[in-house]
Amino acid sequence: MNKREKILAAGAGLIIAGFVTYLAINRVFLMPAARQFNQARELVIQIEEAYAEKAREPSYKIRLAQLAAKTYGVDELKVSEKIRTRITAVLAASGLSAERLTLKPITGARVPGIYKEVGWMVQVRGGLEKIINFLYLMTREPHLHRLDNLVLSPIQSHTDVELQVKYATLVLYPPKGETLVTGKAAAEIDPAALEGADRKHYQVIATRDLFRPYIRARQPEPTRPTPKPTAPSPPRPPEVPRGRYRLVGLPTWGGKTDILVRDSSSGNVASYKTGDDLAGGTIVTVDYRPLPMPGKPGILSSSRIVLRVDAEYHAVELGRYLSEKHALKAEQWPPGLTKLNQTPPAKTPSPKGTTQ
Repeated sequence: MNKREKILAAGAGLIIAGFVTYLAINRVFLMPAARQFNQARELVIQIEEAYAEKAREPSYKIRLAQLAAKTYGVDELKVSEKIRTRITAVLAASGLSAERLTLKPITGARVPGIYKEVGWMVQVRGGLEKIINFLYLMTREPHLHRLDNLVLSPIQSHTDVELQVKYATLVLYPPKGETLVTGKAAAEIDPAALEGADRKHYQVIATRDLFRPYIRARQPEPTRPTPKPTAPSPPRPPEVPRGRYRLVGLPTWGGKTDILVRDSSSGNVASYKTGDDLAGGTIVTVDYRPLPMPGKPGILSSSRIVLRVDAEYHAVELGRYLSEKHALKAEQWPPGLTKLNQTPPAKTPSPKGTTQ
């Protein structure tokens, strides 16, 4: 090894030794110092937040006292009974009867030593306007409360609706060595509030039937001046009765056609075959030719049944009532019909007994 190589080797050894020394110092001194510095900085931030939180303590106490004044008390059983009495009173002021009222006690979230949620599940039935009265009075309720899980359901074949809602409040536990003043909220209910301007804003809900949109809202009759006498309008032509039985289907299965007739009074559907008596005649065939609808030539009828009534052929279009049968001209006959001068075939009594 010459002198130059020795110098290079010595330099490389110094660099490696310096790097190893740095790693050792960093591991032994620098990294622990950095961790301690970060921990100290986090502790400083936490201390500052604690001081800030401590500074807000007076405002928290004021807010706690305000909320406690709106509660019913600190005894869970007494609070539950007071809630039940309050709900019943508000329902009565709303015009809802207690005969259709169901109340079920419930409990909710709880934080030991701080608060517990108690309440009642309310289920009541009544007119929509009275239900709105109840919900409106609850918005003016001074006690600390919340309404959850509100469900409004229609009642079949009735104008009343059913309301289900959860009424919940809090029982606050006072801190050790302190006393919470409760029960300062107004106890009286003001039914006159239902006559106020704010309540009238919600009346539009009661004037609409939410669950039956086809029923028009009842509007008060406007005051109109007495009309001047005018010439009587021509009488309307009498309406043609639509009957009771309707041709609702002509399905074909295995080459045979079923003639389905629906009774509009009962909803029952009866099936007929060719040769059965129906609508004062005998079914002779089913015609599937597209033809103009009687009285509406711009609309095509896809199918119909053909009846022989005495010495004439009549047809009932699919979807029409049997009472709307109409006579067919010779050019309208489907192929294969017998001539009218032939003796009508003997009628087979139908077990259905439908004649119109």
